[in-house]
Amino acid sequence: MGNVMVSEGIVELDISRFITIDDVINNVQKYAEGFNPVSSVQLMVIDATRCRSNISLSDLGKLKQSNKLLCERFEMFKVAIVLNDPVYTALCMVYQNLMNSDRYQLKVFSTRDAAHRWLKY
Repeated sequence: MGNVMVSEGIVELDISRFITIDDVINNVQKYAEGFNPVSSVQLMVIDATRCRSNISLSDLGKLKQSNKLLCERFEMFKVAIVLNDPVYTALCMVYQNLMNSDRYQLKVFSTRDAAHRWLKY
């Protein structure tokens, strides 16, 4: 889906292309399947400042189903998404409110530094 690296226990993903809801769901499933159930705490920063998408509010239900897999696979899964587009930010904030799990946390940021600070606490 994008460039991936791991630094200080945080998975860093840069997405700089057009993505669809199916791209997101497929990549979430591939990622989760690579781990045993309740394997660990996963921390992830997704830099989507150069990403474009056609994901809409009606797609969020599909994504919620897919992310339940992450709740089953990890003790804790924290995702910080870095965005600079107000429409995508609003969409992610709506999604953040849909997820009702102590094991899956998602938050939107405008800078990588702020995202890293939140993940470390």
